[in-house]
Amino acid sequence: MGKGPRNYSQLTRTRLFSLSGNQCAFPGCPITFTNPENDTNLSNICHIAGAEKGGERYDPNMTDKERASYENLILLCANHHLTTNDVSKHTVLSLKKMKQDHEKEVLKKIGATDILNKYPSSLALIINHISSIDIENADMLTSTNIYSPDKKITYNEVVVHKPILEEYKVYHGKLNKIYSEIEKQGSFKKELLLQNINKLYLKAKGELLGIDTSIENIRKNADNLIELVEKYLWELYEKSPNAKEDIPFEAVNVGMKIIIVDAFVRCKILEEPK
Repeated sequence: MGKGPRNYSQLTRTRLFSLSGNQCAFPGCPITFTNPENDTNLSNICHIAGAEKGGERYDPNMTDKERASYENLILLCANHHLTTNDVSKHTVLSLKKMKQDHEKEVLKKIGATDILNKYPSSLALIINHISSIDIENADMLTSTNIYSPDKKITYNEVVVHKPILEEYKVYHGKLNKIYSEIEKQGSFKKELLLQNINKLYLKAKGELLGIDTSIENIRKNADNLIELVEKYLWELYEKSPNAKEDIPFEAVNVGMKIIIVDAFVRCKILEEPK
């Protein structure tokens, strides 16, 4: 591990490589990072906002922890690492979009492998992690209303995360079956999980919106709010001591997306349609 802005956590590195698809994120780049026949790794962990003063897109208001975070990193080949030094063409926003577009395509490929049926315990693993952590002693939820994903997406004006929400909403029934099995055992894990996600959403609103929590401001920041909740959830997951090493991280990644989409459908993330 490095220091300061290069002190990447193991989870950050794992997430980056898991969602890279073993390929440079630059559009159209055919470079693969690793060769199964040797130990060569051609990847560069690149900072979106520069790691150090004087670096490309450096933001003096960021902390070193934020600079070393998953949200500020992208995997590129060496050539495209140099290409993105042109800040007139490659801004913070354009690099974030490049990363998001690449990871969406990788997630589609992972989903097409039917990975959840191969590793069905991945969803239960995440439920156990997130429900086992007590966030600020929140009150137990009494409502878990379900709304049409399309209606919620339109009402909250979600743009960047719309494809993920639409693609993963089909797993809602699978998650309901798991919840039903958990509830038969007399467990409140479903309520605790949704309660924690809702608390993280409220925390994200406070951090991003301040005192202006109007629906207009929520709509303006809808995608950023979803991204921040996901960041918080991964931070909780990283702190959990019960991670199973025998489940591929690709399955855990898909499981986390499904949990987030389900919480969105149940209005624990973003607002209920009026």
